[in-house]
Amino acid sequence: MRSEEIGLQALLESSRQKLTKPFARTQRTLLVMLNCSYILLTPIYLIMEKLASGHFVPHPILGYVYAVVGLANLASFLYNGSVLLGKQSIRIFGKRRLLTNDKQIDILLRWASVISIMMMSVCHMLGLGNPSSDAILTDFALAHSLIVLSAMLLGRQASFIWFLLVLSLLVYVSFVQYGYTHRFNYLTPTESARYESALAQRKPWALARHQELKNHSLNPPAVSRYFNSWLVFIVIAFFTAYFFMSITLDVFNVIPTVTEEIKEAINTSKRQELALERERSQAEEQRLQLREQTLQAELRALKSQINPHFLYNTLNYFYIKSSDTLPDLGQAILKLSDIMRYSMQDDLNLVNLDGEITYMNHFIALHQERNKNKLFIDFIVKGMTAEKMIPPFVFISLVENAFKHGKMNEADHPLIIRIETTDTSICFYASNKKNQKNRPESNNIGLANLIRRLDLTYEGRYSFNVNQDENQYSCQLIIHT
Repeated sequence: MRSEEIGLQALLESSRQKLTKPFARTQRTLLVMLNCSYILLTPIYLIMEKLASGHFVPHPILGYVYAVVGLANLASFLYNGSVLLGKQSIRIFGKRRLLTNDKQIDILLRWASVISIMMMSVCHMLGLGNPSSDAILTDFALAHSLIVLSAMLLGRQASFIWFLLVLSLLVYVSFVQYGYTHRFNYLTPTESARYESALAQRKPWALARHQELKNHSLNPPAVSRYFNSWLVFIVIAFFTAYFFMSITLDVFNVIPTVTEEIKEAINTSKRQELALERERSQAEEQRLQLREQTLQAELRALKSQINPHFLYNTLNYFYIKSSDTLPDLGQAILKLSDIMRYSMQDDLNLVNLDGEITYMNHFIALHQERNKNKLFIDFIVKGMTAEKMIPPFVFISLVENAFKHGKMNEADHPLIIRIETTDTSICFYASNKKNQKNRPESNNIGLANLIRRLDLTYEGRYSFNVNQDENQYSCQLIIHT
């Protein structure tokens, strides 16, 4: 297999994992909620059953079933809950066990939780331990909900098998155990037989009782009515779950088709790439030659707009004159003077990060002075900055952009600036609320110039990302040194 195809498969597998990860986390969360619901509700049910009937369980077999379900759901809750919380280990019986996040363990606990609840539901559908004779009225409710749950946690095939089992038990209970025409009249078998016989013979007392029940809407419910209702509910639940999961799975199944199409595109583009390789080499050589020239020209153009030395000397004169009478104004002029001095340094390629940070602090202080210190700005620097070198005005351009387009006069929405350095990288992050009023039009020339300078200095060794919506703007620049 060619290296291009291997790389393509790795890329598509990574994409598949990114697509399935949110779905898998939702599945795990749903399973934990199921486990937690059973663990919390079961003790309440047992206590209420004890108070009502004098027994914790209405039938001995159900006691064993509830125990199995409880253990399975407790194990699943502890494991999956810890995984969701990001824990690496869990303490069991005083000993700490590592959480391997093994796929086989995931599948085992998931199936154990759901299958044990299905086993309990089968007991209910058969009326095991139900003190009432009309178990069909309520005991198919859990089975009905498990159709959707099994589709989401175990897959469509498991949901289909459970659907067939529930449907079979519904037919058995309705047609075999009771009979399709059976009515729940809440009489003893002897009384029921006598009453049904009297109705068939149209005896006056039976007809009168039947009419009185009908007048008060107390007609005995029939198995046929419950069968018809549950049949509709069960079928609708199955088709909803089955075809919903089909849509979800089809999204992931399309990946192999996309793989083949991209392979064909690779074969087609390979010939074009070989033809362009020579031109790329020539363009790369020219780009390297122009790299230094471009940086020098851009900074010279920036500085040549005014006579910087004249302005710097004038600012110093203003500072001396105002420092005694207007100290606040004097400090503002001094900061502006430092900004001008920073812009006139001779090193046009790289500057010390400390100098860039000092520039930003002066820049922010001047804006605070203009706005009477009513701006809310959260500026934090972490890491060693003294030995880090960057192109001049890179971070400053992003800060200026935030002041130009942002709104930072609300305490709940400050301008956030973060600079963090490590041994191998420099990270800059800025976030601000957009100014909806008097928003200046932007042609993105400054941003384009910034990216071009980064390409020339850090080709392949930086990343720049922008996230924005109608109200918020944020950007992150990471430089790998």
